[in-house]
Amino acid sequence: MPVRTDRKARMGVVAAVVYITIAAIGMAYSARQGIKYGNADMLDAFWPFLIVLNLVNVGFVVRWFGWKNVGFGRLQVRQLVWFLPFLALLAYKWVVALGAMSAFPANSPEWGRFAYFGAVIVMVGIGEELAFRGILLHSFLGEGASRGRVALAMLVSAVGFSLLHSINYFGGQSLQGTIEQMGYTFLWGLMFAPLMLRLKSIVPLMVAHWLWDFVQFTVFLSGEMAIIKYDGLQYPIELGMGLILWFLVLKDHGKPGAA
Repeated sequence: MPVRTDRKARMGVVAAVVYITIAAIGMAYSARQGIKYGNADMLDAFWPFLIVLNLVNVGFVVRWFGWKNVGFGRLQVRQLVWFLPFLALLAYKWVVALGAMSAFPANSPEWGRFAYFGAVIVMVGIGEELAFRGILLHSFLGEGASRGRVALAMLVSAVGFSLLHSINYFGGQSLQGTIEQMGYTFLWGLMFAPLMLRLKSIVPLMVAHWLWDFVQFTVFLSGEMAIIKYDGLQYPIELGMGLILWFLVLKDHGKPGAA
């Protein structure tokens, strides 16, 4: 028997709260080990919590939603065009990062650490996207949902993703830094929520999220600050593309037969 939309929405909120709570505990634990947020060694203390977070996500999906209902649909390839401005910035970061890393010998500790970061951070991209663009976003949607309901779903998804990053304060990040991060992760959510609904598949979002976080960590290894030189461009990209995508999603949803 299908779960009613309002009940699914409550369970989506519960899933998000559980995710944020576990992540906050992990962040506080890392800080207790003397590893503050922003330190590359934080992953050494945090990775067990990432495993738990992903298992919790799987539990909620299997018990309450089903994989198809949280974004694992057929990718609408043409909609990837809306991803291009963000991907262009991401590509620049990777070109600079790989150029900087190429200065190290293939058998150097830096390359081993690079591979380790990639293996751990993939759990961040998968976990956060599934929790907020998968479970939370889709839990507010139902068959034939009104435009208002769709807008609410996208807004709740973006707010939830922003609130997730409030936990970095418990990891030793300054209050100002935490508030600023919550602001730009809200913009991230503002773009990624409607992008999810246009793409019909959460997989590209997971991959992009992973690649973004992954390349950020290469700054610690290479010392190449040019990797983050143009990070400020992400904000107008996310805001501009987000507003366009919101308009398109809500416009399309009003067409006869839209779901």
